[in-house]
Amino acid sequence: MYANSVVRPLIDITKRTQETKSILFYERDKVQGLCEEVNLLRQETEEVNDNNEYQSQEKIYVKNIIQKEKLNAIQLYHFQRIQKNKDAASRETRLTQNELNRLSDREQSFYKNYEQLIHDYKSKCPESLYISNELHAPKRPYVIVRVIENVGEVVTKNGIIELLKGSQTMVREADSIIAKLIKMGYLKKIDSY
Repeated sequence: MYANSVVRPLIDITKRTQETKSILFYERDKVQGLCEEVNLLRQETEEVNDNNEYQSQEKIYVKNIIQKEKLNAIQLYHFQRIQKNKDAASRETRLTQNELNRLSDREQSFYKNYEQLIHDYKSKCPESLYISNELHAPKRPYVIVRVIENVGEVVTKNGIIELLKGSQTMVREADSIIAKLIKMGYLKKIDSY
């Protein structure tokens, strides 16, 4: 009765959920089976508590360990599903009706509320701060820039650079100060290395 008959398949499904991009069907029967076993263990533990013997303390300990293992499996399963829900709500494309049907009622409610929260956040923030935007590393870390307007000495992560009008220099594009100067029009990218 307390073997891994239900725990192991639920953990396997949790691993599969983590590895796939799509949302799998909610395993209501397995979760309910585990919850029923946990409730039975809790009742038996309460009954053994009434006997107050040394042997009963060992039984309580073993039953508590089994109960904790089952609860951990349920929590892990739901945690992975919540993460999948959050990822799905953060994407630009909505879940199809087929994918929504794979969610439990509470998960559907969570998905809709989380999606609305993301939408509200996006409507109040500039597009550059969208959490669904993908960040791309520069293909080459260094760029050659031409100084359009006299800037003077600038302190970067690599040291101090003097940026005089008409000069060219090689800088790290990832440096926040350089990126700001390029964006403001003081520097112009010529080539990257």
